[in-house]
Amino acid sequence: MSLVVAYSGKDRAVMGGDRRSISFFGEAGVLEEELYGGKIRTDEDLRKRAEELGSVVEIADGHEKVWKRGDLLAGEVTELSIEKQRRRRIYAVPGGYILVDIDGQKAEITKRGTSALVILGNRFTRDLAFQRLGSGKPPDEASFKALFEEVGRATASVSPDFTILTTDGKKPDPKAALLRALKEDCREGGWELCGLL
Repeated sequence: MSLVVAYSGKDRAVMGGDRRSISFFGEAGVLEEELYGGKIRTDEDLRKRAEELGSVVEIADGHEKVWKRGDLLAGEVTELSIEKQRRRRIYAVPGGYILVDIDGQKAEITKRGTSALVILGNRFTRDLAFQRLGSGKPPDEASFKALFEEVGRATASVSPDFTILTTDGKKPDPKAALLRALKEDCREGGWELCGLL
């Protein structure tokens, strides 16, 4: 899990995500806690600390976490292990968003609204993103870019590269458009949809 940030405003939606995927092998509880708590800043430090703890990490930076479905934005953070597969997904258009938890074969809408800043990630990245974007004027592409550049320097849990997408494609009924996109994804993924329909 690293960082996906979405803003749904009245006239525009913006979404950004880093591209890092980290796989842990061996006992990694302490390592994950230190990484996701913001104690490990660089890739070199992460590999060194993993070795000290008897763990192995694989770091890849090609995983896109945000994408467009027409003029609708979507993003996802994942937690994958042998025991479980959990995803948290956000869909956004101007004037609306929905937040979905996908656990195994069940997709549950946990939150929805008309305008919001939604931050998905580990504790350290969420806190930093909220400090930078959570107050004052509505965030835009430039503020998203500045945030991802800063977070990429502050923790090894996110990649230095990132993707930022925007849309100003207004929908006559944002709620219906978002639900339609989610239902299509549920059909493709074989997920059962429940929650705040």
